[in-house]
Amino acid sequence: MKSKFWVALAAPFVLAWMVAAPAAETGVPSPAIRIGATDKICQLTGDTDWETGRPTPGRTLTNFGLDAVDLGYPVEHAGKLILLFGDSWPPPHPPGSTAEVPPDDAVGVIVRREPPTSDKCLEMQVNTKPGAGKTFQPATIVGPTKIKQGFFNVPSGGVSADGGLFGFFWTDHCVNGNDLGPSPDAPLARPPASPKCPENDGLNSIGRNVMARSDDDGRTFGGVIQMPMGFVYVTAVNTQLAVALPEDQRSGVFIFGVPRYRASVPYLAQAPIESLADPATWRFFVGRGENGQPKWVSRPEWARGGAPEGPRPAAWRPPGEAEIFVPVLEAGRCIGEFSVTWNPALRQWLMLYQCPGGVMARIAPAPWGPWSLPTAILGPADKLGCRLLMIPEGCGNRRDFWPSERHNGKFVGGGTYAPYVLNRYTTADNSEGPGRSSTIYWLVSTWNPYEVNVMRTTLHVDPR
Repeated sequence: MKSKFWVALAAPFVLAWMVAAPAAETGVPSPAIRIGATDKICQLTGDTDWETGRPTPGRTLTNFGLDAVDLGYPVEHAGKLILLFGDSWPPPHPPGSTAEVPPDDAVGVIVRREPPTSDKCLEMQVNTKPGAGKTFQPATIVGPTKIKQGFFNVPSGGVSADGGLFGFFWTDHCVNGNDLGPSPDAPLARPPASPKCPENDGLNSIGRNVMARSDDDGRTFGGVIQMPMGFVYVTAVNTQLAVALPEDQRSGVFIFGVPRYRASVPYLAQAPIESLADPATWRFFVGRGENGQPKWVSRPEWARGGAPEGPRPAAWRPPGEAEIFVPVLEAGRCIGEFSVTWNPALRQWLMLYQCPGGVMARIAPAPWGPWSLPTAILGPADKLGCRLLMIPEGCGNRRDFWPSERHNGKFVGGGTYAPYVLNRYTTADNSEGPGRSSTIYWLVSTWNPYEVNVMRTTLHVDPR
């Protein structure tokens, strides 16, 4: 997807903001505790397991024409687990086509209910093109509205609602975007144009997000809806499908959106299930009151924002206190790919994301928080070099996925990103002492090798 990722091999960052930031309000849960090691269960994609050299359980190149890929956002829909992958190899791009335009994002389909194992993995099938043999069929937005779906224009998430599979698609993004830094007072402001990215309305480093509906397990999507201001890298949760969720939170669909990829924290909206496709009916979170209850505004109030009058969207910022982490320090504005799930065993909402220092987990009693400080569940301390990731010095005869990008004989070092919980496999574990424990299975992408792996982590939370 993109060569700029959070490196999980470098020396650990000084994460003082994780341990020294004061709680801004009462009711903030203690951070989750990782119990034991995070384990790799299986490599989900490709034909050859990069670490062992043995065939992968799925052999996705041989069976579906899918060699390498990232992401794989999981959506429970109609009894199936649909995985929305990102840029997929070999890309089905016609010669001479603009890299950002043609769709190239594979879709996986899983019916397995048993937890993944090293020999079976997830028993995933991949959508293939009818009559084209073993060639994967990318998720394709059809209809009169043309949407860029090529390199670095990818599904950011999805949700099942109202009988359909809704996908959120990040689009109008340059293949080689200019660097973004935190900009909370103007989160949609674009960096200066450069030869690699023109920073215009059709192609820029921020991008935008659209929602579209599929009724054929992610083969085609239609009915494109533009996402509201600030909801640029988006996913959602249908609370009606959550098990053992408190009834006062069973209120339709919660939509989480990051305004500035890997340089901000999420905003939150709530939508009635029956009108998810109409953002005019959404309510937008703008902070918590003294009693901890969320404050909401309408779509017009949200769009009007809280910035001084000026050219838009460059000067727009959300009204109130829309960032769901409190407090937010600059080092914490780093979220790009992320997942949010309700964990019934922990009785907490769980967010996974990647920031400097590794894959992080936060918990909260409600989608609007308060959210705990982060816990690293995969990072430099796990010594991932030549186990999960390529190192600059190389890893023997293991495949280099970016040979054209070697520099001075050095390989492109690997990194982790896109941690997504596979919630159908979440289980409760016995806790030693007070509190609750849960084992989660989750996907993680690696840049080199450019593949997706299934991981397993046990988390513990203290009693409240």
